[in-house]
Amino acid sequence: MEKVIGKPAFKPLILSSAGMFLDGYSLTIIAFAIILINPYFHLSALGSGLVIGSVVIGSIFGAILIGYTGDLFGRRWVYVANMAVFAVSGFISAVSLNFWMLFVSRLIMGVAVGADYPLSNSYIAEIAPREYRGKYLAFAGVSFGIGSLFSALVSAALFPFGPEMWRIMLGIGIAPAFIVMYLRTTLPESQMWLTARKNKVPEENIISSVNRIYFKGMFSREHLKNTMLYSIIWFLYDIGAYGVGLLIPMIFNQTKAISNVENALITSLILFAGLLSSWGGLLNIDRIGRKGMQIIGLAGMGASLFFIPHFYFNIEGIIILIFFAEIFNSLASLTVGIFPAELSHTSFRSSAYGFSAMMGKIGAICGVLLMAFFVKENKNYGFYIMSLILSIGFILSFFLPETKDRVLN
Repeated sequence: MEKVIGKPAFKPLILSSAGMFLDGYSLTIIAFAIILINPYFHLSALGSGLVIGSVVIGSIFGAILIGYTGDLFGRRWVYVANMAVFAVSGFISAVSLNFWMLFVSRLIMGVAVGADYPLSNSYIAEIAPREYRGKYLAFAGVSFGIGSLFSALVSAALFPFGPEMWRIMLGIGIAPAFIVMYLRTTLPESQMWLTARKNKVPEENIISSVNRIYFKGMFSREHLKNTMLYSIIWFLYDIGAYGVGLLIPMIFNQTKAISNVENALITSLILFAGLLSSWGGLLNIDRIGRKGMQIIGLAGMGASLFFIPHFYFNIEGIIILIFFAEIFNSLASLTVGIFPAELSHTSFRSSAYGFSAMMGKIGAICGVLLMAFFVKENKNYGFYIMSLILSIGFILSFFLPETKDRVLN
């Protein structure tokens, strides 16, 4: 296992975080690119929502299917392959000639993005010393936020150069993805996974492995409650986080009060504030605990979104409330992905994480499609619905166990 006692294993952390950075960029950049893509391909509200949600749709399948293969074949090579798929599909999306080419290529990219969630977080949870584990896992969330911020800054820089710039926006992450793919080939396999693999029956076939991972593992009497709790909470969280977060530029654009460049710059400031908040959360996650931070984050998000309809025709009011929603969102985003990594066993950790991430991405699709409709039709009561959904997640979080001092097995 690549670590020195008492010191973090920096190389796996950096490469996992680099992948999450690219995931954050690829998921968020479409929120800006769609402003140029909509008139370019003459998209309907449904078409627009599908393009925005394409990566998220693909990630549903990537999370559950590739998460399972990570438990069967190990973290390392599946980890490498998913980044290769990311890079190739990213290139195709950047040169797309029509809606279907763009949608399908980003759908495939989503499979790679979805795979990165269970693989990165399972790998990091297993190689990190316990005293650093919370910060390691939280850093992946911070890296996602940095990628999101970078997408806004890139968009602000490219908008003035014309309607074709959406291709550059979508293609800019291709070269870094190939570099990360190559460097991941130099990582060691998870020692915890290797140990768990040795303890398995060698003749195990696909049926017995499914039984062990799912029905004797994550859905067993011992683990069922936690599996369903953290999965449902992630589902509810992503409805609000993606439903509003991926549509921030569209929400601002709908007001007709600011230009595209101003839109990107204001969104950049909001994402930067969220990034600072998430960094503060990272530094304090082992003191406050995962549970307390998630409760604070969901409560703040729900309250902020509840008041947006009262300022719906006031651009300053919307900006301020979305600013606060992003501050609290950055706290909850750190924790929803930690619970499945820390509450599951090594033999099914990647699958359990994949199932939970899949539930989250199903929620994200619901949120994006719902809010795309509400925003395009200027129906501000959609924010009340988002607030209610996040409030349910807030209540359910009280039933989760705290995991900050948990010893993984």
